[in-house]
Amino acid sequence: MRTISLKTNQHRLIANLRHAFTPRSMLGELLQNARRAKAKRIDVTVDGDTLTVSDNGCGIADLQTLIFIAESGWDEPTKSRENAFGLGVLSTLYFARTLSVHSGEQAFAAETAAIINGDDITVHAKPPRIGTQIRLSGVQSPDPAKRLRVWVAKELQRLCKAFPVPVFCNGAEIARPFADKTLPWRKTKMGKVLIDLKASPHQWRAFLQGLPIGVKESYNDHGWHQTVLLPDGTLAKLPDRQHLLNEEQDKRRIQAAVNTAYREVLMEAKASLSPEAFITQHARHCLDSRNADLLNDVPFASLNWFRDWDDEPAGFRHDWNRCYRDGLVSRKEIEARGVWRMAASDDERDTFAAQVYLQAAQAFVLEEERLAHGHWLHDAAKTVELPRIQVRHGAIRHRSHAVGLEDAVELVLVDSLHVGMQGLPEYVVDAIRHHDVLYLTTQANAPTQLVSDYIFNEAYEEAAEDNDADRIRTFIAIACEDSPAKVLTALLPYSLRYAGQSKLANAKVQLRFDNEGKLIWVD
Repeated sequence: MRTISLKTNQHRLIANLRHAFTPRSMLGELLQNARRAKAKRIDVTVDGDTLTVSDNGCGIADLQTLIFIAESGWDEPTKSRENAFGLGVLSTLYFARTLSVHSGEQAFAAETAAIINGDDITVHAKPPRIGTQIRLSGVQSPDPAKRLRVWVAKELQRLCKAFPVPVFCNGAEIARPFADKTLPWRKTKMGKVLIDLKASPHQWRAFLQGLPIGVKESYNDHGWHQTVLLPDGTLAKLPDRQHLLNEEQDKRRIQAAVNTAYREVLMEAKASLSPEAFITQHARHCLDSRNADLLNDVPFASLNWFRDWDDEPAGFRHDWNRCYRDGLVSRKEIEARGVWRMAASDDERDTFAAQVYLQAAQAFVLEEERLAHGHWLHDAAKTVELPRIQVRHGAIRHRSHAVGLEDAVELVLVDSLHVGMQGLPEYVVDAIRHHDVLYLTTQANAPTQLVSDYIFNEAYEEAAEDNDADRIRTFIAIACEDSPAKVLTALLPYSLRYAGQSKLANAKVQLRFDNEGKLIWVD
């Protein structure tokens, strides 16, 4: 009978682990070792291609543990609490030519290739020092565009944001904004959470044992985010510990913890602020974070929840015209004046007459869709019933189907124009689109927003809107004139009216039109 057992090709295994580490993970592991040694300060220096990390921790009792794969030299409480596995210094061997270590009264120096090969390394006595110094020579910057010194400094800035031990790079202290214990951290099931209401609760960064952990997060342009310090015992994926072992599950748990903490901060703000201040400062935060129910009993509303008739008059709308509106309005005023919401319609143009009416009335039109069920605005808002809109006009002065606008509407110039809603006051207006007719008065100027959005092939065509504006103004000018000469003047293009034409200098031209007003002869 023959037996077999698990065997390991040690040299090939160690050689292939090269692909499991990166220079980033190497630098993080060196910092982590110093922290576990209870260092009070870590100094990183870069001189050419030599990287040195020195600390004032407890030192290494047996240098063999430093290059003992999968055998951590830390005490049992540390191994149990932080899942220390004994792969840290291994990561340095793949990115340097030589490794030198001096801890306490012992030291060694060797080619990294010899260490990987398993050669015997001589440990020799050296004058005692406090803590440990690890020196790597022959290190190359992973970014060809940056010198090693620059790359290390920038990487330390990323790594040390929540690192609990002061770190210096070539004598300059690295900022550690989230290492401040006086910050208002909140204890959760997933560690401590620091909330920044300027950021969405879905924009967060996680740190494990002081170093960033690679859970996928989202960021905003300002760099605002929530900060999560995970429990030390959270499992990281070996060997480089750059990602959580149970990433998808832990990500959901982290998100739940952040959501809870975010809501707590909003509730505390609501309890400490006046209703006006809470709406002003935190209405957007509540809506963006699905905490809109916190607004339900606040007797104020943000003006931003309603249509701004100054920036977006009745008609087609463009996103780039929308601006955040500052200011509040009280529930008492809204209920006294009334608040409306537009009825749903398959064709937005069918709502234009109602929009003109509401604009003329300067009515509150609720457009914020994220308000929670139970908010008092839902009960106060009345839906505009489109058939109730009534358009009344005076004598028709001129009408035309053949103006050539981007949307096929008939233009009708009238002496006066009113719009109303059954049972409610009517208002004088300058222009209104009712179905496919655009009624205008002489004060209407060029309400192109009632004609088209001028979006063609997903691009806004400003020239098309300008052309329509000219056509509408020309139509009004023609309608207001009785003299054929003045009508013709209104029809002349800009190039004939205002730009010099040398070949027409001092010319007199006669035109003849038929009984339908069509040009038949020029002399």
